[in-house]
Amino acid sequence: MKQIRYLRYLLTILSIITLFVVAGCDNQNASTGDKAQKPSETAQTEMAAAPNEDKTVSAAKTQTEITVYFPDANAEKLIAAKRQITDSSDKYAQAVNALIAGPANEAEGIGIMPKGVKVLNVTVKDATATVDFSKEFQTNFTGGSTGEIMLVGSIVDTLTEFPEIKSVRFTLEGQPLDILGGHLDLTEPVSRMNDLL
Repeated sequence: MKQIRYLRYLLTILSIITLFVVAGCDNQNASTGDKAQKPSETAQTEMAAAPNEDKTVSAAKTQTEITVYFPDANAEKLIAAKRQITDSSDKYAQAVNALIAGPANEAEGIGIMPKGVKVLNVTVKDATATVDFSKEFQTNFTGGSTGEIMLVGSIVDTLTEFPEIKSVRFTLEGQPLDILGGHLDLTEPVSRMNDLL
C-alpha cells in the first residue's frame, strides 16, 4: 500500500511538473511569436525605408562636378577648384553660390565675393548668362582694379565652364550694372577671361 501511495504521490508531482513545463513552453512560444513578429515589423520598416534609400541613391546620381575659380593669394591668376552641385534648373546659381561660399582651403585661393552678397537669379539666353546680384555686390565691393578684374574673372570663368555659356552679363537687383568699381566696362557681356587662368 505504501508503494501505491508513493507512486501516486510521485505521479502527482510529475504531473504538476509537466503542467509547469508545458505552461512555460507555451509562454516561451508566445514570446517567441512576438519576437518573430518583431523582425517582420523591422523588415516592414526596412522596406518602408528602402524607397528613401533609393531616393538618396538617385539624388547622389544627380550630382555633377563643376569647376569654380578663385584668385590666388597674390591676385595674379585664378585657381580652379572642384565642387559638387545638384543637377537642376538653378545649377548656374549654385555655381555662383559656391564662389560666395569661398575656397575650402588655402590651396584653392582666396575668397573675393563682397560680404553679404546674394545671387538673386541667373538666366541663360543665346549663350549669355545674366547674373542678378543683390546690392551688396556693388556697395560692399572694396577692391581696386586688380580686385575688380579678379572678381569679374572668377564669376565669368566659372559660368563659362558650362558649355552652353559663352559670356556673362551683370545686373544689380534687376537693373543693368555698367561699372562695379570704375575699372571695367560691364555694359556689354564679358567673355571668358583665359588670360587669368
